[in-house]
Amino acid sequence: MRFLKKWFKEEFVLFLWGWGCCLSIVVFAMFVVSHFPDVAIELTGLFILFLIGFHVFLWFKFKK
Repeated sequence: MRFLKKWFKEEFVLFLWGWGCCLSIVVFAMFVVSHFPDVAIELTGLFILFLIGFHVFLWFKFKK
C-alpha cells in the first residue's frame, strides 16, 4: 500500500508539472480570447511568463 501511495503522489506531481501547465494555458487562452480578443495574445504571453516564473520560484524554494 505504501508503494501505491508513493507512486500515485509522484505521478500526480509529474502531471501537475507537465500537463497541468499546458491545460491551464489553454483554458486561460480560451477565456481571454472570448472576453478580450484585442489583447488576447499579449495576455496569454504574460500568463505563460508568469507560469514559468512561478515554476522557477517553486523549483528553487522546494528543491531537494
